[in-house]
Amino acid sequence: MADIFEDRLEDLRKRLKERQGTDIPDNKIYYGFDAYKKVCEDPEIDLVLIATPSVFHAPHTKYAIECGKHVFCEKPAGIDPVGCRTMLAAIKQARDKNLVIMTGTQRHHNRDYNECYRRIREGEIGRITNAVVKWNQGHMGYRDRQPGWTDMEYMLRDFFSWNWLCGDHVIDQLVHNVNVFQWFSHLKPVSVVAMGSQLQRKTGDIYDNFCLDLLYEGNVRVNAQARQIDDCANDVSETIYGTEGYWTSKDMSIRDLNDNIIWKYDYDAQNAKYKQNDPYVLEHMDMVNQIRSGNIVSQAETTVISSLTCAMARESAYTGKELKYDEFMTSDLSLMLPELHLDNIEDFEKKFVAPKAGQAPPPNNKA
Repeated sequence: MADIFEDRLEDLRKRLKERQGTDIPDNKIYYGFDAYKKVCEDPEIDLVLIATPSVFHAPHTKYAIECGKHVFCEKPAGIDPVGCRTMLAAIKQARDKNLVIMTGTQRHHNRDYNECYRRIREGEIGRITNAVVKWNQGHMGYRDRQPGWTDMEYMLRDFFSWNWLCGDHVIDQLVHNVNVFQWFSHLKPVSVVAMGSQLQRKTGDIYDNFCLDLLYEGNVRVNAQARQIDDCANDVSETIYGTEGYWTSKDMSIRDLNDNIIWKYDYDAQNAKYKQNDPYVLEHMDMVNQIRSGNIVSQAETTVISSLTCAMARESAYTGKELKYDEFMTSDLSLMLPELHLDNIEDFEKKFVAPKAGQAPPPNNKA
């Protein structure tokens, strides 16, 4: 196991021993920014699980593949074009080595989503015309700064609140919903105009609300929303419309254009047939089965496209500009800091602030 902070690993060791009866020896514990390399280089390890702050997902995955390890990596696949291209290189290398890269997009392993995917691909809603996807919830958990923490330690311990570490919640959470549309539609993103702001967030430099107008090939538009503000209407769902009807994950149904239910997923039948239906378990079962059988079915490329789409949306919201997918893909944008350390940062409170799109209007000089 590897982490930057000793207290986090010691807490995990204690929980593993108490709950699972698993004792992790001292020689399998590594600390520091390069600790992941020691894990990947361990000849006794076959599979590496990566659940680091998102900015590290792509480089850590690539190194693990270079070391000949199978990889389970949490989403997103990257938070900027440089990271996403790194992940694509790792995917290609994994394919050449017959290694598995599984990403933490668990909806790909939900039995209900897979049945809905099959029906949509077989044309039960007709040609896809547009969609609405949402991840609207209350506030995200955060960490208050503690005495003695440096600027870098503070950000790393509160990494879901800082853009360079998590890529903002438009990619950390909404990527699931955008990924469902990408998976179901097989359509390529074209462009995005997005907006957002920081209204209620307690810590960090990221937004707490986004609204996206995503354009896909074939002039298919997706309205996407992401919000982390208390006391608002919550909704985590995907709805895809077609020429003959629509599908929604809200009740896993397909309806005609007059809102009549044509088909609805049968959870009773599912539970009667299968003992295990938890997608967080099934994704690991599927990975182990792929490793054992050698029959590798990668979902990682779809995760990369969805991650890059959400990163593009973040930059559109931050700047107020329309961005094109093909241009953004080749951009040299990287959120990784030029130097990794655990010290304070000069002008920290000025450098790490939520961006504001566009320009303020000129002063009103009218009498």
